[in-house]
Amino acid sequence: MSNSPTPNTRSIAFTVPTHLAEALQETVDEFLGKAAGGMTPAQRAAEIRAQGRDASLDSLAYLLDVAEGSSGQARVAAQFLAGLYNGDDFPFSLAHFRRLDDDLLEHGLQVLRLDRRHVTEVHRYFPGGETRWQTMIKRWGLADEQAHTPLPDDGLVHSCQYESKLDASGYRDVTLFVKVAVGVDDVRSIGLAISAADSERLAADLVAVHRLAWTRGKPLDAEENEPRPAWL
Repeated sequence: MSNSPTPNTRSIAFTVPTHLAEALQETVDEFLGKAAGGMTPAQRAAEIRAQGRDASLDSLAYLLDVAEGSSGQARVAAQFLAGLYNGDDFPFSLAHFRRLDDDLLEHGLQVLRLDRRHVTEVHRYFPGGETRWQTMIKRWGLADEQAHTPLPDDGLVHSCQYESKLDASGYRDVTLFVKVAVGVDDVRSIGLAISAADSERLAADLVAVHRLAWTRGKPLDAEENEPRPAWL
């Protein structure tokens, strides 16, 4: 795992009249003495905020490791981080969070808490962060996706051609890629992310459709010499 980003520090300088310098120093010393023991409300609040920020930075580093890896959820993590990096070019649908394991979801929520404070851009927490994000975006082909492509209207049936199935060893979640004709000369490749539960239902429904068609004789769309599939 990548080392967590180092929290920021701040140097504070004061310019005061000479006759007040000693009094200011005593006040600062007193504050630091109490702060070291967690005695001031302001210091305790700052510590709580710092702990939350450190946890968020750890989550950011963890998600970046996942996005740069090859697990079944790496692409979703990459899409999420790309969305934080540039939401206009890489919009992230919150529905994608459903595809994440519980621990990755919690890491994602931690990173959202960090980003909402907008101290800096997410990639700037890492040395060479710009390069790492660009490499991640290129690797997963996120720049090739049309960010502002309008989706087909609800309820309309579009002809499509099955392209491929992307899967990862050990995971049952799958992404089906199809070519969809949304216009006369407009054919687009769309990835359909399907959860383990939905992929099981899809498989059962497809088998049921084929079985029903063959129980009524030869299906209307079957070739002349097409045999009944053995898997039925």
